[in-house]
Amino acid sequence: MSRRQGCRTRKPVLFARLAPAVLLLSIAATANAQTVSKTPTPDKTPTPDKTLAPGKVPATQGSDKAVAPGPRPGAPDPAPPADAIVRGESDPVVASVEGHQIHLSDLGRASNTLPENLRTLPFETLFPILLERMVDHQALVRMARQRGLDDNPAVRQEMDAAVERVLEGAYLALEAMPKVTDQAVQARYNQQFANRPATEEVHARHILVTTEAQAKDLIEQLRKGADFATLARAVSKDPDGQRGGDLGFFRRDQVWPTFADVAFSLPPGQISPMPIHNEFGWHVVKVEERRLVAPPSFSDVRDSLRQELTTQMVQLAVQQARSQLVIRRFNLDGTEMSAVPAR
Repeated sequence: MSRRQGCRTRKPVLFARLAPAVLLLSIAATANAQTVSKTPTPDKTPTPDKTLAPGKVPATQGSDKAVAPGPRPGAPDPAPPADAIVRGESDPVVASVEGHQIHLSDLGRASNTLPENLRTLPFETLFPILLERMVDHQALVRMARQRGLDDNPAVRQEMDAAVERVLEGAYLALEAMPKVTDQAVQARYNQQFANRPATEEVHARHILVTTEAQAKDLIEQLRKGADFATLARAVSKDPDGQRGGDLGFFRRDQVWPTFADVAFSLPPGQISPMPIHNEFGWHVVKVEERRLVAPPSFSDVRDSLRQELTTQMVQLAVQQARSQLVIRRFNLDGTEMSAVPAR
């Protein structure tokens, strides 16, 4: 039965995106060409987001710098030492364009935008490609500034919007993300699942018709041996009828109470002796199976719990920010809207 029918209660950004897209396509094409001609099939093992390639140039965040660990001759992609990234450690200049320096860490950050299959390529393959593309990038930026494009109102608007997006992310990283810890995720699991008993679930089918007489007639046909799924596909008003009325497994709290009372009282293979009525019509119910489902393990739900917690902390940060600011809203005719409480 569908949720609707009462069983279940429950202006384009061009300037800012064009150059990075061209850069990515160029890197991908060049790297793939070099890989075919110079390198064997790369290891497909995913690498951490903060590395350029296994054992190669770590990407940095903020003002942290990175250096490329020197591989031993003949050693295949050695892992960098634990202290490879240290604040204040040398971050060599690898190129300059009109005096603007390009650092090794700039290449590391650029590498994080690459598709995963390119990020796993050896550093000696990616370094010259990234370097030339970063030079291309800065050459275009220098020329754009020389042409005064940074004073163009449309470009300036997009630049300001990009700055605001970065600031928004930085604020949330400061206010929300530190609260999404492993301990907080574990506590959330303990609250929702730990020591919870197994939950009973029922697998049932139903047929929805308009009148009680129709429903009773169906029950009589079923008692005489008619196939439930066939009747459901033929007469049920609910979209689930096309699946033979199959509702799958559900918990008691996932369906309306009267339906739950009947479904959870019938043994497998049995049909409700009387139809059930609600605002959508009359229901004939058949129970197919019953089962007990143990709570999920922490590893099964860890990622979803982390996402739930992240969403909650972001919403909390937004609410706190709103509460400290004067916010006014205006209608299209310029009149001010009535005060709306912060959400």
